[in-house]
Amino acid sequence: MMMKVLVAALVFGLLLLAGCGESGKEAETANAKADKSGPIDSLVLTMNGVDGKSVFEITKEQHEVEYIESAVGMFVQAIDSVEIGTDYGWLYSVNDSMGQVASDKYITDDSDIIKWHYRKF
Repeated sequence: MMMKVLVAALVFGLLLLAGCGESGKEAETANAKADKSGPIDSLVLTMNGVDGKSVFEITKEQHEVEYIESAVGMFVQAIDSVEIGTDYGWLYSVNDSMGQVASDKYITDDSDIIKWHYRKF
């Protein structure tokens, strides 16, 4: 439990520090430009694929994952205590292509680069 709190505090501290360098006007301009260019990730986790293992398996081996099983696969609720919300959620990509199936259904190989994006919807 203490580890969850420390990880969450570290993540949110880093996010706050990332925004400290911009004045209000610069931040508004940056946000306006970003909104036009596509989705913005608040956090990205990167890991390597492993021959024969799913994105979900690899993620569970390297991070603390909370999930719900569904008829179509595993639905990730939180990674390292960073939970989904009404505006944000976890999406994965492999080799910069967004996943088209549940993370437990995507089988990787050693050359794959997996990224989990904590993204505003």
